[in-house]
Amino acid sequence: MKWWKKALITSGVWVALTIGAGIVHTNVILAGKLTPEQDERISGLYGIVCGGGLVATWYLFYLRRKRNTARP
Repeated sequence: MKWWKKALITSGVWVALTIGAGIVHTNVILAGKLTPEQDERISGLYGIVCGGGLVATWYLFYLRRKRNTARP
């Protein structure tokens, strides 16, 4: 399987897990305890974590490709 297909699958899993965790955290665990501002802040932090994970995933898969193709 090509490196970018693996990265794409991993990205999809990462986004699904991050969104799921954010929804459970804000709508189930902290339901009724948050103000709208706090809810927006927590959701924003989950967005930052999601974006950072996507960048890290693609970067690592790309570096792995470079390393594997550099071998004689």
